[in-house]
Amino acid sequence: MALSLFKQANLPRRFIPAALAFGSVTFTMTSAGSPEIQNVIPIKYLGTTLYSGWQVSIVVAIFMASFGYWWLRRMIAKAVLAGECYDERANDPVVEMNGNLPHPVISLLPLVLVLGVSFAFHDTLKQSALLIALTCGVLSTIGLNWGKFKSLEAALSSGTAGALIAIGNTAAVVGFGTVAKASPAFGVVVEAMTSLPGHELIGAAVAVSVIAGLTGSASGGQSIALPILAPHYLELGVDPDALHRVIAISSGALDSLPHNGYVVTTIRAICGEKHKDAYGPLAALTVIVPLLGVVIAIGLFLI
Repeated sequence: MALSLFKQANLPRRFIPAALAFGSVTFTMTSAGSPEIQNVIPIKYLGTTLYSGWQVSIVVAIFMASFGYWWLRRMIAKAVLAGECYDERANDPVVEMNGNLPHPVISLLPLVLVLGVSFAFHDTLKQSALLIALTCGVLSTIGLNWGKFKSLEAALSSGTAGALIAIGNTAAVVGFGTVAKASPAFGVVVEAMTSLPGHELIGAAVAVSVIAGLTGSASGGQSIALPILAPHYLELGVDPDALHRVIAISSGALDSLPHNGYVVTTIRAICGEKHKDAYGPLAALTVIVPLLGVVIAIGLFLI
């Protein structure tokens, strides 16, 4: 889909990883109500919900979406002015425009179903609600488009292969994070992060950001940090809802460093790009923009 759109617009394809990442691991990943695991993990440790801090989350999401979109367009326009354009490659997939496409409303139904099922069962089933919601989304996609599949087996095979690649890359990075956690230096870092001066929300944001950066994973960083940080900050009287939202947003900032599993998978395995060409725009949208979002979130919670 991205290749087709960038080809029609004659835009440099090295910005595709940034566009994909901006739409999947920024405001959509860490906002209130998101079914992403980064918005679910804090529930176990803080006793909160998917919608904790939703008022602040709406403001932050609007800022991240609008500012990030403006910045992406600015970077692409600058590259186009410098003479960059779309470059076709021999291994590009062949897109057949046969007109046999589903109605836009039908295409939205699986997404609505995922959000609806997640909302309906998140209080009772917790993290399991996500598995049920996503399964419903996949099954509804197959059912609604049954007659449009040229080969359902090929589609399932391609999807499974993509999932295994993503799982493998993420598992490797989380494994790296687990090894980092076992090192003596990690304990020193955690101690330093939890002893930062200033408001507790600032300390929590910095701590989670740094640990997520060290582990190269937002979810891995949360899983490692929250068992240690959550009791500490709750004992200090920090509002759980505010803590949930700040931790969720801050975990999606420094996690997107070059060694992150999602970054490696998106740039190299999926898009076939090199870090030196594609990582700069991606870092601007997935590191700097979320960091600004964290600052706004903390400021609003302190008000």
